[in-house]
Amino acid sequence: MKSDQLVWFESLPEFMKIKKPKTIIETVTGSITSTPRRLVTRTGKPMAAATLEVNSDKRSNYPLRIIGFDLLALELLTFQRGHRLTLKGAYTWNNGYQLVVREIIPA
Repeated sequence: MKSDQLVWFESLPEFMKIKKPKTIIETVTGSITSTPRRLVTRTGKPMAAATLEVNSDKRSNYPLRIIGFDLLALELLTFQRGHRLTLKGAYTWNNGYQLVVREIIPA
């Protein structure tokens, strides 16, 4: 039965197939301006949120909300206000831009 569904899907025109948008991974460097807060998602997953003042060579410094889940949340909680970090993550939109952290590199 699964093979029939796959054949049906492949027979659809290209514009009708659902495509996932590609995630853009960015690297940002800055210092923490607000102490990381420990939060829990609706499903009970541990999460941490903080604000990072990102340094940019193309524009002035700007605040960016950073979010970490699971082990990255615990790692993010170990940093204090004023620590410099380099983060890799994906940008998302939730009442403003935020970066979902995938890797933390202490600077």
